[in-house]
Amino acid sequence: MSDPLHVPALHCPIPRPARPHADMVDKEVVAWMTRFSLVRDAHERERLEGIRIGWLTGAAHADGLLDPTVVAAQLTAWLTAFDDTYADSVDPAARGLPTARLVLRLRAVMEDPDSLPASADPYEAGLRDLFLRLRAWAGPEQLLRVSTSMTEYFMSALCQVTYSLNEHTPTFEEYVRLRRYTGICHIVFTLVDVARGFELPGREWAGPAVRALNTAAADVIDYANDVLGSRKEHTHGDDLVRSLPLVLAQQHGCSYAEGLRRAADVHDEAVRSFMALAETVRRDAGPPLLRYVSGLEAWITAHFDWYEVTDRYRSHAAQVRWA
Repeated sequence: MSDPLHVPALHCPIPRPARPHADMVDKEVVAWMTRFSLVRDAHERERLEGIRIGWLTGAAHADGLLDPTVVAAQLTAWLTAFDDTYADSVDPAARGLPTARLVLRLRAVMEDPDSLPASADPYEAGLRDLFLRLRAWAGPEQLLRVSTSMTEYFMSALCQVTYSLNEHTPTFEEYVRLRRYTGICHIVFTLVDVARGFELPGREWAGPAVRALNTAAADVIDYANDVLGSRKEHTHGDDLVRSLPLVLAQQHGCSYAEGLRRAADVHDEAVRSFMALAETVRRDAGPPLLRYVSGLEAWITAHFDWYEVTDRYRSHAAQVRWA
């Protein structure tokens, strides 16, 4: 498991935009995570600064408005912390029933953030703050998209926990169904229009073209994560559910290195599929949908380039220990 891995180069020909406020957004995320005790001391704050999760969202919303982009970035950081602590924890005591109980409380926070009493739990308090502030930028339908996509994520995260507790590696088909929602992409996509100050009409958001495009973009990002983050994941003893190279290695009876090569091929095919679908959608799209498609492309390229600046996948031993 400790042998050096050759991480294949990935295909991503989508043009990169300028990213004027990515660093500023990152600083706002670190300050917010510290304020809500989602990191616990100066050492953990320093590690969070190295992850640069705020940079990722700031880069993805390079043409967005600063204030809603900051809220979107803070939600992305909250999701990353929750995923590491509960859905992907190596500590059995932090999974199963504790995760289910917290998810029920978090659902209540999203449904009615106004009337609930203040909570000492950093995840509940942080999510309440985010939903209260989102209302300044998102309409009722946009907020419903966020909470619905988060519910889908929570359901899939609990499925992931169940697979892990039973030490079961899913088939490729099961992996795809899980990863499309445990990867949080569908949540961050709900804020593409919010961060840019417009609202994609519901008939387009719920239509087959956008749903297919969202799924295709999520596949690209999730597969890239499993390839580009493979050095970290390969040393993590509990990633049976979310490691595409491991899933492919088991399914094809090959080595992890060969599974990694196959995963890169899966990613590159997903990029081609997304680009073809995006071109088709653009042919008949009006201005809001055109901006939304560009927003998905910006998420793909920001995520790809984030691996050049983040410390998250360089040393698994030095990961942030979230609250």
